Amino acid sequence: MSKRIFEENQRFNQWWLWLGMVALVGIFIYQRYPVEVNREFLISFGVLAFIVVFLFSIKLSTRIDERGIHIKMFPFHLKKVSYTWEEMYSAEVVEYNPISEYGGWGLRISRKGKAFSVKGNKGIKIQTSDGRSRMIGTQKFEEAKEIVASYKNLIQ
Repeated sequence: MSKRIFEENQRFNQWWLWLGMVALVGIFIYQRYPVEVNREFLISFGVLAFIVVFLFSIKLSTRIDERGIHIKMFPFHLKKVSYTWEEMYSAEVVEYNPISEYGGWGLRISRKGKAFSVKGNKGIKIQTSDGRSRMIGTQKFEEAKEIVASYKNLIQ
C-alpha cells in the first residue's frame, strides 16, 4: 500500500474578487460621505463587513492518503468529511465547467451532485458506491492526477 500524501489548501484570493470588494466598500463610503453614523449606517456597514470577512474566511482543504479523500470547507465544515477508497465507485481528476455544471464556485449543490471549489475549472470527481457524486476543486491538477492514479487499485 502506498504512503503518498497529497495536501492542498485554497482560498478565494482572486484579484478581481477583492477589487470588487474594495470597490463595494469605496462606493458605500462615497455614498455616505460625510459619514453620519446612525442605525442605518451601522447595519449596512455591518452587513458589508460580514460579507467581506465571510469570503476571506472560506478555506478549502483537501488531503488524499491511503485511507481516502478528505475535505474540509471552512466555515461550512467544522471537521473533515472523508470518502474512503472502499466506498468509492470511481475517482478521477478532470476538467469541468463550474458555472454550467454546478452554478459557480463555493459549496454548490446541483443535479450533478455537490461541488466544493474556490476557483478554476479542474477538480477531483468522486462517485461513491451508493450513487453520490462530489467534485473537489484543485489548483494542483497534475499532482492530484498522479496521486489519485496511484490509489486506483484501492477503489472497490
